[in-house]
Formats: sequence, structure tokens, C-alpha cells
Amino acid sequence: MKKQDRNDFMRRLERLDPQFAATPAKARDDRKPWETEKTGSQSPIIMMMLGFGLAVLALFAANDPEMVEALLIQSGWPVQLISYGTNSVSLLIIGLVIFYLANLVRVVTPRATGRWNSGGLVIGAVAALAFTSLDPSHLQAGYDYVGIDGPADILTFARTRGSEIADIDWGSVVMVSSSPK
Repeated sequence: MKKQDRNDFMRRLERLDPQFAATPAKARDDRKPWETEKTGSQSPIIMMMLGFGLAVLALFAANDPEMVEALLIQSGWPVQLISYGTNSVSLLIIGLVIFYLANLVRVVTPRATGRWNSGGLVIGAVAALAFTSLDPSHLQAGYDYVGIDGPADILTFARTRGSEIADIDWGSVVMVSSSPK
């Protein structure tokens, strides 16, 4: 049995982790174990839309609990479980507030990774707060512009159009869009 030398170690390292083996030796030695590379996409626009949507839903549920109960009953929840549903919505709102606070801390921490994504979420939540603090006549004008009566119509639209979306053959859509040009 041969004793492993540095060349054997480097060949094994190249086989197991080619990206790490390709970095210069000085960069490998200087890297701290707690430092990680930035992974994931930095898409603050998508995260801003997500943050806006989550915050609007949470603010809608917090400002109008009777409407939440009515929507739960309308969607088919048993009446004896409505209190559990509304309590769960309250817990989700509390969790969402903690989530936004954690992302705010992540934005102001200089060494954090994914700061752009967190910034998008926080900006979306601030935009949702500004949106919901508008005068009700302005909100109704926006609903009229879109062609709906209020937020409950969005749920009704999603429920009626959801079956149409489910009937789409997504495999053929992907095959058509990924065909060579």
C-alpha cells in the first residue's frame, strides 16, 4: 500500500470538487470557512412583487377579519373550524412580520448574502403599506380601472380560472418553447 502524497491528494480533490481545485492555492488558503460564495439569483424586482403581494394579503386579512371568515366559509371550510382558520391566519401574519424584520436586518448587515433579494422584499412591503393607506376612493378607482369590485373578486377570478390553467398541457408548452430555432 502506497502512502498518499500531495499529488495524489490534488488528483482526488480535482475529481471530487473541480471548482475548488481550479481556484488558485492562495485563494483557497485565504478563504475563511464561514465565508460562503453568493449563490442564487439576485432578482429584486421579482422579490419586490412577492413582498408586495404577501404584505397586501396580510394587511387585507388584518384589516378585515370578517371578510376572511366569509371567504373561508365561501371556499368550503366547515363552520366549526372557522375559528381555527382565522387563528391560523393571525399566526401567519405574525410570522410574516417577523420574516420582514429579519429581511430588514439582512439588508442592513454589510456581510450578508442575498441583500438585493431582501431589499426587494422590504421595498415591496413598504409599497404595500403605502398602497393600503390610500384613500378608499382611490382604491375603488383602481379596482374600477382593473374591472373588479374589490379584493374578493380576485379570489373568485382565481377559483374560476384555476380549472382552465390546470387543463393546459404544460409539457407541450415547454416542448414548443424549447424547440431549436
